[in-house]
Amino acid sequence: MPMHSDNKKSSNTIKTLAHHIAFTRPLLLIPIWTAAILGFWAGGGNRGAKNHWELILLTTFLGIGIYGINQIFDKVADRENEKHLPLAMGLISPFMAWFITISGFVGALVIGIFKTPAIAILTVICVLLGIAYSAPPLKLKDRWLHALIANGVGHGALVFLLGYFYALHQCEECKFSILAILKCIAFASAFATVYIFTTLLDTEGDRKFGKETIAVKFGLRRSGAFGLLGLLISLILAVIAREPALFLTAIIATPFYAGALADESIEKAKIERANKIAVLVLAITTIFYEPTMLIPLVLAIGFAAIYYRKIVGVKYP
Repeated sequence: MPMHSDNKKSSNTIKTLAHHIAFTRPLLLIPIWTAAILGFWAGGGNRGAKNHWELILLTTFLGIGIYGINQIFDKVADRENEKHLPLAMGLISPFMAWFITISGFVGALVIGIFKTPAIAILTVICVLLGIAYSAPPLKLKDRWLHALIANGVGHGALVFLLGYFYALHQCEECKFSILAILKCIAFASAFATVYIFTTLLDTEGDRKFGKETIAVKFGLRRSGAFGLLGLLISLILAVIAREPALFLTAIIATPFYAGALADESIEKAKIERANKIAVLVLAITTIFYEPTMLIPLVLAIGFAAIYYRKIVGVKYP
């Protein structure tokens, strides 16, 4: 009997730990890592700059803070949209949600502000933008244009620049290039595109809670057309700026997005598949730049698969 009790207690402890790890949204950390590493490569990683793991730690903390505060202020809407998130499902306490979120922001600031002025400024901007995106009074996420810009600039351009400057200050022969600006715009456009298609999945719930996302404002098909335009812009800029990873991602993902929109009725499953393919292709191409990135990618995907299928009981990712 005591042994059975100990096993049950151990199982509950593991589940509790898993719920708290899931709150950090490991799968959503992948796009942040990829943008940061590709920026790192462009800034000097291709010329021997090191210490990319510290960059990964910094961006992980940023992601934990940003995704955490988003879940805190979107708890009810996330439950309505059936996103199967630990806080929305009541699997972790609000106190722990705040603790993890604040710890993420603090961790990012502690690392970032002690680096170069450029890295310090970018880190602070990322933290402030992440808070403004979800928290009142600004709540940028609830206004379509603000949310679109915040996602493109925040997840795409700023994270890319963070990686770029992380490598640049280590490489004496490297200098800031105009190509970096074009790459930033390309990444901003690409990440804005994924955001647009993500809003197509949550239209009903977002409308119910008064969120004016781009999909709520313009409808599914027109919003999808904006997304394809963003994808085309990122593809063209990727060619001009010589960014093969982004170019390859856009080429492979475009048919899936276009195919989802071509159907008479837009199926959420096809939109989800297109988003997953875009994120996965960009992540896989990043491994060719930095092979050790395979480790966090496998851990994030493996954890999500086991957690959601074995513990939560849903097929995700």
